[in-house]
Amino acid sequence: MTSECKLQDYLSVGRDHESRSADMMVSILEFRAKEKDREVHNRLLKELVFRYSAAERELMELNQLKNKFLGIAAHDLRNPLVSIRGFAELLLNGDLGPVEDDQKEFLALIHSASQDMLRLVNDLLDVSVIESGRLSMQIQEADLKSLLENRLKIIQVTADAKNIAIRASLDPVPSCRIDTNRIGQVVDNLIGNALKFSPAGSEITVGLQEVGGRLRVSVADQGPGLTPEDQAKLFGDFQRLSAQPTGGEKSTGLGLAIVKKIVEAHGGRVEVQGEPGRGSTFSFEIPLENVHA
Repeated sequence: MTSECKLQDYLSVGRDHESRSADMMVSILEFRAKEKDREVHNRLLKELVFRYSAAERELMELNQLKNKFLGIAAHDLRNPLVSIRGFAELLLNGDLGPVEDDQKEFLALIHSASQDMLRLVNDLLDVSVIESGRLSMQIQEADLKSLLENRLKIIQVTADAKNIAIRASLDPVPSCRIDTNRIGQVVDNLIGNALKFSPAGSEITVGLQEVGGRLRVSVADQGPGLTPEDQAKLFGDFQRLSAQPTGGEKSTGLGLAIVKKIVEAHGGRVEVQGEPGRGSTFSFEIPLENVHA
């Protein structure tokens, strides 16, 4: 091999070495850049997690304060309202002496207003107790069919006043373990809600079936139905729907929120189906298995 060939080989090896060195340097720089980006990303992520956690803690504290305030305010308001309603009833019934017709009109307004306020206060107390985790349930063996039949007898008076028919389709079902007062409250809310938005001459169907180890109660009406916007906010606190009550009834906007919380406390779930102009069906399911208090 000539000296010239050896020189060319040497230069070629040198160029290859320089090329590999340059490639290695580029790789090192790229690696360091990625590491730097990763460090910045991790630092930003930690900062976001910290801020989110702090905001979540603050929100929980504010929610606890809200529940405490609502509980105290509602409790302090309840007794005076009960007294006002009671005195109005005594006067209206003539138990405290004769009352003029124009006085009866004002007393009826006082009684109605105090009743509406008392309903709101009771709902506020329920929400406060449930959201604070202080809901204590008295679980016992119960016949859900009998409970529904009893509630329907009481609610029938309101239905007759609005000329609305209630049809019951109640299957014989096994007994279950529930808080009868709380589930009764759920039933009252759902049927009362159906009555509130149903027109005169319409029909409400209340059903009870056993479905896959669960008891299912449904309330179907022929009211205005539900828009997608209404369905999205149905079970929130203080929510008002686009439809208006057909008899001018008052609403606290808390009834369905309470329904959902009570049913979930029983290990169950609430569902709703409805389209604008085609009525709606509210239903809830509770498991047949034991529910612990």
